[in-house]
Amino acid sequence: MEIALTLIASYLLGSLVPGLWLARLRGIDIRRVGSGNIGSTNAYRAMGFWGGAIVQVIDIGKAVLAVALAQRLHLPLWGHYLAATAAVFGHIYPIWAGFKGGKGINTLLGGMLLIEPWSALAALGSFLLMLSFTRIVSVSSLAAVASFLLWHGIVGDGSTIGYVFGAAWLGVVIFTHRSNLSRLWQGTEPRIGDKKR
Repeated sequence: MEIALTLIASYLLGSLVPGLWLARLRGIDIRRVGSGNIGSTNAYRAMGFWGGAIVQVIDIGKAVLAVALAQRLHLPLWGHYLAATAAVFGHIYPIWAGFKGGKGINTLLGGMLLIEPWSALAALGSFLLMLSFTRIVSVSSLAAVASFLLWHGIVGDGSTIGYVFGAAWLGVVIFTHRSNLSRLWQGTEPRIGDKKR
């Protein structure tokens, strides 16, 4: 029962859509700006640095709270991973926004930070390193999630459950970034700093 309630609460936390709601307060329909996504990358485009930063912090915090709840209830480690995953799915398919949400990267980072902080920070470093070379957020995000599988064995606990969820998360973010991958193939994926046409 505790696990079921934690997963429901985690999904509902993940379903919070600050990118959509904060933009509406400013008279902006974020789904008509840039990529049309309600996550932090598009929030930066639509609302500038501070608006994007607020969205990013909240999106990270959703999974932090979800995993903290699982830890508070002394659920087993796999329960922590499930709570983070439920929050990520809430972000991707939010009940408050017609099940059309973001791509899950920040929310996934939030869950990883509580479950396995060193691996999460190393994956974040991988993101920043890749971003400095490519200036493409989607490529950097995919590289970061993929690198978790490496860091999990180097600075993490190397548990089988971590590898299982890490591989599942990679599959999820590849799916949510399928339009980005299509644009990469076509050579039209935007880079940070590119001027709008």
